[in-house]
Amino acid sequence: MTQQLLLSGVLLVLLQLPALAQDAKTANPPKYCNPCLFYGGDSLKANGLANEEDVIVSKAEVLVPFDVPKTQQWNAIGLFTNDFSNMDVLDPQQAAWSISTDITEGKCGPAIVSGKSHASFKPTGRSGFGLTEYTTLVKIKPVQLTPGRYWLTTVPICTNVSNCTAARYFVSTFTGKPLDPFGPPEPCNQGYLDSKFFGSKCTRATGNGCGRMSAGVLGTKLNADALPDADGK
Repeated sequence: MTQQLLLSGVLLVLLQLPALAQDAKTANPPKYCNPCLFYGGDSLKANGLANEEDVIVSKAEVLVPFDVPKTQQWNAIGLFTNDFSNMDVLDPQQAAWSISTDITEGKCGPAIVSGKSHASFKPTGRSGFGLTEYTTLVKIKPVQLTPGRYWLTTVPICTNVSNCTAARYFVSTFTGKPLDPFGPPEPCNQGYLDSKFFGSKCTRATGNGCGRMSAGVLGTKLNADALPDADGK
């Protein structure tokens, strides 16, 4: 049975025990992560955390961690999150996005780049909680990332009152070993929720086990990879 946590009368977290419906998958990153630098993976037992800018929730953003290895520099050209939603559109067709550094509990670090851009919103083939999972993806002006830890956001937008009065979006989260990750492993329990609406200022979003989010970075490496195994396996 699906469990739900309500905060101030508005759904913040989805918790589900049964496995998600999912198509057969390969060990490669998803086709939409191309060229792919990082993909945190997905799971047959995913949860959901509010990640949205819509009529109901003014803003809730989930900050997803990723690492650029010491021997690499990245040229990032796109960002995405996989989000459960009761909508099959964004309206306007945009997402708010950012790449940040130096985030700790209660302290949102500076965004080195951010904006609102045209976003694609396509089903992943997975579903849960009676909702469909979609990939919210933006292409961005190339950003050079040196070695270190960063956090990405990609927040679906649906603020047109004619179409979005019931719209909700929840980033896919999970605990344990992910399916089909790509690139450096996503750090455990380093994701954060930032939302004035929910009274959360960079609150750690996961805690039990090894919590991760389904998200990724598109782009290329600027120098040769000297690691013996870039996927950390």
